[in-house]
Amino acid sequence: MSTATVGSVVGALALSVICLAGVTGCSSGSGHDASDDGSPLLKGLRTVSGDSGRSGPVTYLDAAAVRGLGEDGQKRFAAVGRPSSALLNAYDPGPWAGHLKEDQVDTAVDTKAAGHWEGSFDAAGITASLKANGYTRGEQDGRETWTRPHGKGVALQVSKDTISYTVPGTAPLSAVHPEEGASLADIEEYRRAAGCLGDVYRADFNPLTATKPVRLSALGQRAGSAGKNTEVLCAVVKDEATARRLAAELRSVIREKSPRYDGAKVTVRRGEWPLVRTTVPDTADRRPGRLMLSDLDLWLAVSGL
Repeated sequence: MSTATVGSVVGALALSVICLAGVTGCSSGSGHDASDDGSPLLKGLRTVSGDSGRSGPVTYLDAAAVRGLGEDGQKRFAAVGRPSSALLNAYDPGPWAGHLKEDQVDTAVDTKAAGHWEGSFDAAGITASLKANGYTRGEQDGRETWTRPHGKGVALQVSKDTISYTVPGTAPLSAVHPEEGASLADIEEYRRAAGCLGDVYRADFNPLTATKPVRLSALGQRAGSAGKNTEVLCAVVKDEATARRLAAELRSVIREKSPRYDGAKVTVRRGEWPLVRTTVPDTADRRPGRLMLSDLDLWLAVSGL
């Protein structure tokens, strides 16, 4: 892989993190059903438009599930347990001052251009703070919207149980109110990847690349307890030959880097939309999210195919 390719891959992974930070394989005839419309991950992907997945990384987080792991779990899961949006930067109180805190967010879907959070929010306090910081109330598509004059700052929609936002110059507010059939969940590659990841508390998707051998790759996090985490790396590829080649490459990396990925398993699901799935168990002393923070070999093998 060229230096430029490695740099672009690591850059995309870093953006996904900074704009924050017992699994079976998908062999033929096994794995989760990608058409399961009731999965929390697909429900989250349904809140943002399909165009969001082509312009940059996408992150889904079930923050409530991470909080449920307890104080020890929150420390261990700190790198992957926060919404990925820079709007919740710990060093900047944002336009809502102290009226919005991370522990009010239950689920979050964030992209480069827009995001949607669900939880329990102090809507009155937040909107009062927005007003004090120069935001004005308006209306777009029949929804109350808060913006700053001349398009500066994010555009926000706030209620007691949801917050939606878009970044100026990148997306209209329709990005967080997609029409029927136009969300990320309606893109077949995302549906396949979501089905492969299964029941995860976090999923990080690389941008969709429909013209390349690997159409879409995603890394999911699963935790049965504060001390047990499994990372699931899924790749939707163009054909079965690509799936076999990628699976062989991933197995080679696992062997060569032993004991870094000991216990990892690579499986292939054949069909019209082949999948390659790699599960990597984390030991208690390894921080969840390491496959995109420090141990990048498997991500690079997928992106460099």
